[in-house]
Amino acid sequence: MDKKILAILDGEERYARGLMEFMSKKESMPFRIHIFTDVERFCSFKGNEDIECLLVAESSFSSKISKLRIPHVIILSESGRVLDSTLLHLGKYQSGEMIYKQILEYYSEVSNGEFVSRRTNNRRMKIIAVYTPIGRCLQTSFSVTLGHILSKKAKTLYLNFENYSGLSSLLKREFESDISDLMYYFECAKEMLSVRLESITEKIGDLDFVPPVMIYRNLSGVRAEKWIELFRHMEQTTEYEYLVLDLVDGMQDMWEILRYSDMVYTISKQDTFARAKVYQYEKALAAMDYDDILEKTKKLSFPVFHHLFQRFDDLSTGELYSFVKAHIIPEIEMLD
Repeated sequence: MDKKILAILDGEERYARGLMEFMSKKESMPFRIHIFTDVERFCSFKGNEDIECLLVAESSFSSKISKLRIPHVIILSESGRVLDSTLLHLGKYQSGEMIYKQILEYYSEVSNGEFVSRRTNNRRMKIIAVYTPIGRCLQTSFSVTLGHILSKKAKTLYLNFENYSGLSSLLKREFESDISDLMYYFECAKEMLSVRLESITEKIGDLDFVPPVMIYRNLSGVRAEKWIELFRHMEQTTEYEYLVLDLVDGMQDMWEILRYSDMVYTISKQDTFARAKVYQYEKALAAMDYDDILEKTKKLSFPVFHHLFQRFDDLSTGELYSFVKAHIIPEIEMLD
C-alpha cells in the first residue's frame, strides 16, 4: 500500500528541506514527504493530491490554510502562541528527533490503526540475553557496550529489565516513557507497535533503547509468553536485527525468556562466593530441565579493567569496549 502524504509548509526552505531529509531516513516513517515554501503552490498541490497530514510553520498558517480539508494539521510554533486550540502545536526549533517522535505519537493516537508497518529485510532478529546470579559484575556496562558495538553494523535495540537501573542519572536525562509503556501499547494496539516504539526510544550513540521501568510493579505481572509475543511482533514489524536483553532476578518466567534467546551471556567472578552462586544457578537449570539454556550460554570472567570508559554515554573507548569487540562480537557474528 502506498504511503500517505505529509506536507511541510514553511517559508524557510533550508529548515523545511532539512526536516524532510531527517524524517525521510526514518524506517518507521508512515508518510511520503513533500515540502512547500509558497502557500499558493501548496494549495495547487492540495487540489490534485490527498494530503493526510500538514506540518505548517506558524508564519505560514492562515485562515486560507485552516479552511482546507486536511485530516491532520500540526503547527510548528515559532512564538509559543496558540493559533488554534483544536490543533497540535510543536516547538519549531526543537530537535528534528523530538519533532519526529511527537508526530509519530500523535499520529498513532489518531490514525485508528490505519498504518501497519512490515519488516522490509528478511534477516532474522537475533536475541542476545545477559543474565548473572551475582551482583556488581559489570552486567549492564557489558550489555550496553555490546549493544553499542552491534549498532555500528546493524539496527540494535537494548532493553534493561532492572527495577532500579539508574540510567536516567547516568545519562543525565529525564525520560517521558519507559518499557511499561511499550508493553501497554503492544497490548492495546499492536498494529501500531513500530510507530509507538520509535516514538519512545532513546539513544546511547547509535544504540536504541527503551528506558527501563520507573516503577517496577508496573511490570511485575507480565509473563514470559507476553514478552516473547512482543519480541516476535518486533521481528515482523521493525528493522531491528539484534535485541539485547539485560535480565534480572524477579522477572516472571525469566528462564523461558533465556530459553527463547539465541545466545546467553552469564558473567562470573573468580571469588568463591561468585563461583558458588553460578554453580547453584546452573544446577537449578539442569534440575528443571533447562539444559538447553546451558548449551547456549557463554560464561564470562572479565580481566581486571583499569579504564572502563570515560562517560556512560560514550562507550567507544576503554578496556571493556576492546574486550567485547575482540572476544564477544566474533561469537555473535557466527549467529548470522
